[in-house]
Amino acid sequence: MTEPAQVRALEEYAPLGLRYGPLRIDADAAESIGYDSDIARLANGTGGVMETTHARLAGAAVWQRDQVHAEISVDDYRFPSQSIQNRTNWTVGLGAVHDFGHDRLGMAYTHLSLVQTPMDLGALILSRPIPYQYDDVRLSYTATTHGRFSFIPEAGINRYNFDRVVLVPGQLDQTYRNRATITEGVTGRYDLAGTTQILVILQGTEIRYLDRTPGVPSRDSNGVSAMAGMDFGLSGPLRFRALVGYQTRVYRSSLYQRITSPIAEAELGWNPTRLTTMTLSVRHGIEDGAFENVVGFSYTSAQIGVRHNYGRNLVLNAQAGIEKADYSAASGVLRNTILDQIASNQTVYNIGAGAQWLLNRHLSVTLNYNFSSQKTVGYRTFSDHTVLLSAHLAL
Repeated sequence: MTEPAQVRALEEYAPLGLRYGPLRIDADAAESIGYDSDIARLANGTGGVMETTHARLAGAAVWQRDQVHAEISVDDYRFPSQSIQNRTNWTVGLGAVHDFGHDRLGMAYTHLSLVQTPMDLGALILSRPIPYQYDDVRLSYTATTHGRFSFIPEAGINRYNFDRVVLVPGQLDQTYRNRATITEGVTGRYDLAGTTQILVILQGTEIRYLDRTPGVPSRDSNGVSAMAGMDFGLSGPLRFRALVGYQTRVYRSSLYQRITSPIAEAELGWNPTRLTTMTLSVRHGIEDGAFENVVGFSYTSAQIGVRHNYGRNLVLNAQAGIEKADYSAASGVLRNTILDQIASNQTVYNIGAGAQWLLNRHLSVTLNYNFSSQKTVGYRTFSDHTVLLSAHLAL
């Protein structure tokens, strides 16, 4: 009997943004301070105070047949005791959708300026973050038949650009990782009764490295993947989407072994009550490595989270996850060379919990704790604890 009243109370704390005709503008910012037990994310790392600043501005305009959206966000990290770890990440996204009345055309562009740390899968274990830029352009077209079948051809191109990392006493050149990836594919969708859909996805991938390393075989490759699955419950208390298939990658140089792997993804969303949300996501596939002698590896990741609105304005959350990478041994002809690689694996665990106190529509206070641990063959296991207290302001 009290649940609908609690839901209405939560709506009283939801930010409204600003509206000007078809345009809606949302903005938020947060300032956080806390402690990080291993700032460098290394086995012998030390802890210290951590300060973060977040800001985001987003806008969306919706007309009868057209939609346009844009967003920019900035995240700044400061470590007074280890300034070499200071970094600023920022992202920009633009997109548009045109509805022809029966079909839809979608376009999107994304730019990311990020860093890679030793806790990331396939990353180099260095004493400072590795900065890189990522650009992605994507185009899709949804063609709907007069029956229940529709197909969605899409194409995209993205580019990774890695900077040189300044070390003492010199530099580590990461430009050999610069690459462009072209993808093209088609998704077939068949609508069953209710909100259930059958999905079939075919995709081709071409990876071309932009900066060649003298004396090192080309890392260029072509790949193809095929997946099939179902999407259950696009609305309601239970939502589930699962796809399974197979993926292969063939390298231009015969010195690198072909990589083949099952590919799968699953997402589960469940609302046991109107105040509780549980999510589960699982991924498995092939990814690119950061090492000159590791052109690719297979990975598996799983994340689970719970969010509960307790009382009128207190939101509790908890999450846990695991990521694992498996690196194959190099071809026999590469033994005793710089490109030799033994079979190995890397596992990253994380678990965390937090609470958000909503003061009004515009102001909230959050306390979060997170623990992560990494185990890599050939390296000592190391872990990290972070605690952050944040003040959040929303438009």
